Amino acid sequence: MPDLIRFSVMTPGKTLLDAASVSKVRLKLADQGWLSIYPRHAPLLAETFAGPVTYTTAGEDETIFISEGILQVADNDVTVFTGGELVSPTPPPAPDADDAHFDRLASVLLKSLSALPAEGLGDFDFEGAGERG
Repeated sequence: MPDLIRFSVMTPGKTLLDAASVSKVRLKLADQGWLSIYPRHAPLLAETFAGPVTYTTAGEDETIFISEGILQVADNDVTVFTGGELVSPTPPPAPDADDAHFDRLASVLLKSLSALPAEGLGDFDFEGAGERG
């Protein structure tokens, strides 16, 4: 008999999923990278991203949508501890407010530097963001 994974998805209040004969689990980690887990996977503890988790049983793929959580892999047991199940796929997250703030500051800085007199700025071309030739 081939190695199989026991795959569980748990919340603080209940078990959302407990599948004993899983051949593969695929989910997204917090760093936005996808991870596929097969039998005999090395032990792992990682943060997961909200979204779909696909698992394969008897050659058929099934999907559960979960909120962010913690993944634990040990001895062919794969467990995701999460805040809950999502009813439907979530849209991609909105751009981070810090990124928008940084973009605004960078734009203001470039405009300010472009308004300065050319002497003292060296050979840097602020409009073209490169060296003058």
